[in-house]
Amino acid sequence: MLFIHGFISSSGFWTETVLPHVSPAARSRRRLFAVDLLGFGRSPKPADSLYTLREHVEMIERSVIERHGVRSFHIVAHSLGSILALALAVKYPAAVRSLTLVAPVRPLPRRVCVRAYRRALI
Repeated sequence: MLFIHGFISSSGFWTETVLPHVSPAARSRRRLFAVDLLGFGRSPKPADSLYTLREHVEMIERSVIERHGVRSFHIVAHSLGSILALALAVKYPAAVRSLTLVAPVRPLPRRVCVRAYRRALI
């Protein structure tokens, strides 16, 4: 499971509030990843970054999906993280098993979102 925090937050949003309550049985069946988005928490804060959708998605790919050989996953995301969760779902439709969006940013119509995410990611 991939946990993505919102704006002006960090992985602590999940590691300090939600993950301590995950049962040992659930932990034994799932790998849990709470990421720090670029510029937040303990993540790099690259001076040359524009902190684009693509840069955030690529960081998640490198730090979680590729590094840990994740082939399929559930995503739980809050606020700004919901935008990244949707982008990952568009990019990896066969791998994303489910999306749980907590207080998501108000979405645009589906066709507009899909086109925008594909343009940003391809």
